[in-house]
Amino acid sequence: MSALHQGGLHEIKPHAYRDTPAGLGLALSVIAEIQRQGPGLVLWCMTRRQTQEWGRPYGPGLFKAGLDPARVLVVETRNAEEAAWALEEGLKSTAPIAALAQTKIKTPLMARRLGLAARAAGTPCFLLTDHGGAKVPGTLTRWRIATEASAHIPFDTGASFGGGAPGPACWRLSLERRRAGADSPQGGQCAVGQITNPLREGASFHVQAGHEPDRQNAEQNTEGGAQNGLCVVPASSDRAADARAPARGPHTATG
Repeated sequence: MSALHQGGLHEIKPHAYRDTPAGLGLALSVIAEIQRQGPGLVLWCMTRRQTQEWGRPYGPGLFKAGLDPARVLVVETRNAEEAAWALEEGLKSTAPIAALAQTKIKTPLMARRLGLAARAAGTPCFLLTDHGGAKVPGTLTRWRIATEASAHIPFDTGASFGGGAPGPACWRLSLERRRAGADSPQGGQCAVGQITNPLREGASFHVQAGHEPDRQNAEQNTEGGAQNGLCVVPASSDRAADARAPARGPHTATG
């Protein structure tokens, strides 16, 4: 989604504790799109507590999600204060093309500092926050995400018997906050899928991850442009009617 490519803070808040991996999956999917647009490093800051809770980044998994692990700089800190400091300094350097933080932003002052640094650098910075935590002030956008049943895998014969492997991850995404002037150069419209109206607070979408790990294929745009990025359709639409968003299968995916 083009709104998430803008320089500034973008808060991604899970609907429930179990939806935290979905928030991380969404952030990584957007970062994968940004990586394909040009060279540069991605800064990923996290606390030791977050690594104990959710694990550390896994190179083959990042590649499967469409990212280049060699261009991801991971910073693990002892506490939230150190993670926020590393994130701010990285943004001020203007070196990263995108940033991701798995940490608490404990003070409004720190949130404002991070927001100013991200906007000044023109770098999209994704904050994955706790589902029950306070909302981060000064964000460009704030999104609420929940896990949905994964998409169907074509030619998966096991699905007709109540089985089948999980397909691409699918999420339900709601826009809770959009700062004035946070529209993209295309007028605030989503870059993929069938959304043609400007983003509005309270809008909900179905999102399907569809990154292609094959770099040669990823550079080739297919008709519709959804196979190599996020497929987005309005929540009121029937995703099964969209050829780029196959009907959901019986399994769930958490990102």
